[in-house]
Amino acid sequence: MTSLDFVGAALGFLLTLAVFSYIWGDNAVFRVVSHLFIGVAAGYVAIVVIDSVILPQLVFPFVDGDRSAKIFAILFLILSALMLVKISPRLTKVGTPAVAYLVGVGAAAAIGGAVMGTIFPQSAATMRVFNVQENPLNALIVLVGTLTTMLYFHFGVRRKAQNHDDEEHAAPRAGWMESISDTGRVFIAITFAALFTGVYLASITALVERMAFLWNFVKDLIF
Repeated sequence: MTSLDFVGAALGFLLTLAVFSYIWGDNAVFRVVSHLFIGVAAGYVAIVVIDSVILPQLVFPFVDGDRSAKIFAILFLILSALMLVKISPRLTKVGTPAVAYLVGVGAAAAIGGAVMGTIFPQSAATMRVFNVQENPLNALIVLVGTLTTMLYFHFGVRRKAQNHDDEEHAAPRAGWMESISDTGRVFIAITFAALFTGVYLASITALVERMAFLWNFVKDLIF
């Protein structure tokens, strides 16, 4: 192990111990490491944004881009300037169109990702119940889970209040609908349990890796 590798390993050893110090409660050492991690992450994100967005989208088009590229660069520059003016409380309304454009694009991307990445694959998996080559039991479970989960989010229309003193109430669902909703609730609970299990497994894997790192560092240092 070279001196540079040893310095990196020793630094990782000390930082790992500082993070583990949170076991005994919040302390100054853990807060210093947390601030260091946030600072490094923010610096990395800033570098990625400069290298992947600002330079190729705002700087390079003005240097060697054609006319259309320069027009788009000017448009992006104007939107960026409108985003920056929201720092001032007096000019916050000026930057609202830029924020609305950003939210609209983000919402469209999220909806498109949900449709193409979740709804369509889930619908295709549900329709496999009609494929004789698939396991009928698995296909039936997928079909029942999909239908009952969708029906769980079915709500009745609100009953309009007769006067100002009355409150609006949602129309009660039928008994058979409540039974189906209970089945959908079971599938939702199983899904959340699987997600949380994946999160905990990832955390345990990271913990095991850090413990192995500490053991190997101490072993190499002693022996």
